[in-house]
Amino acid sequence: MSFSEHPIEWDDAKVSRLWNYYARTPPFSGIYFSKCFGDSILRLCRLPLQEPLEVLDFGAGPGFMWDHLLALGARWNYTALDFSSDSTNKARERAIGHAQFKGVHQINRLPTSLPAAAFDAVLLVEVLEHLTDEHLNSTLAEAVRLLKRGGVAVITTPNEEDLSQATKFCPECGAVFHEWQHVRSWSVGGMTARLKQHGLELRLAQTLDFTAQGLLAMGIRLARRLLLDSKKPPHIIAVYRKT
Repeated sequence: MSFSEHPIEWDDAKVSRLWNYYARTPPFSGIYFSKCFGDSILRLCRLPLQEPLEVLDFGAGPGFMWDHLLALGARWNYTALDFSSDSTNKARERAIGHAQFKGVHQINRLPTSLPAAAFDAVLLVEVLEHLTDEHLNSTLAEAVRLLKRGGVAVITTPNEEDLSQATKFCPECGAVFHEWQHVRSWSVGGMTARLKQHGLELRLAQTLDFTAQGLLAMGIRLARRLLLDSKKPPHIIAVYRKT
């Protein structure tokens, strides 16, 4: 067979292989977005940490959001869900036996077996940028199904990402792919329009740099952006309410 460069065609098996590898392999296992910035996400989404909310971490990976909830003393009841078996095993190991931990679900298709209208909030931390149209629609439909009326989806995603900046190439098979398996780029406006189709209305949205949280760091970052470049903030955090 002749060698040829080609964009990878992601399917469920390839996605699962990649995230199983990342979940068990340093340094990837230590740089998950939720591990690095989960505390900031929980603060910025403005949900009441001291209320006993039922919360689903959709695409939880190894369950790093649970660590942040514990550190902040949240009273939330936490359920995790992911497609990667290695990730769900890691999440189960870190939280099993705790009264507020309501289990981990490893799934391979949607909809899940979880009951409808069971959750006050669904966390979709760095999830939507990974989804093709087929999987995007089914994921949003499932998130809405699982939310109580008036419940919220908390979403983070890169802001207007240039996907080419994280392109990798496999010299053995010729596959060209985004290092983190991103397949689409979002803006606040584009995401809001798409989620409105699923009955989710915007409650709050912010573009920011999660690496520059804290007053001093934000001031330095803002000054650098004003003086040296005009790049847009790299991240979005948004909260959408089920109508």
